[in-house]
Amino acid sequence: MREFSSELLRFSVHSQISLERAEPDPNGVPTITFLTISEKNLPLGRGGHPQILALIDFRRHAFAQDRFVDCDPTKSTLNHLLFGIPPNSFDDHADLLRRQGIDLWFSEFPAMNAKAMFFHDPEDNLLKC
Repeated sequence: MREFSSELLRFSVHSQISLERAEPDPNGVPTITFLTISEKNLPLGRGGHPQILALIDFRRHAFAQDRFVDCDPTKSTLNHLLFGIPPNSFDDHADLLRRQGIDLWFSEFPAMNAKAMFFHDPEDNLLKC
């Protein structure tokens, strides 16, 4: 997911760390990665924060292990993730995804003067741009 989100969706890595135990492993494979979606300064923490997407390997991350036992994805309230892109780059984004072998489908929303493309990520989550 980290490679898909950073390389294909072009979200830059804000920070990442390997925490398979309570102490960070500077040489380990990341168990949590924060990707910057937008540099917009949100009032989180002391100095603000960009909009981020957090990817957590809950099977390996020390503070997430055993919290997702018996997780039933059919009961999730998540329907899809939505990312806004500038209308003038819509076709370029669609072409980029197609070149990567991503299956896309499209919808138009005339009442909002908008259109959207839908696709699944490698873990079968539905994404919308």
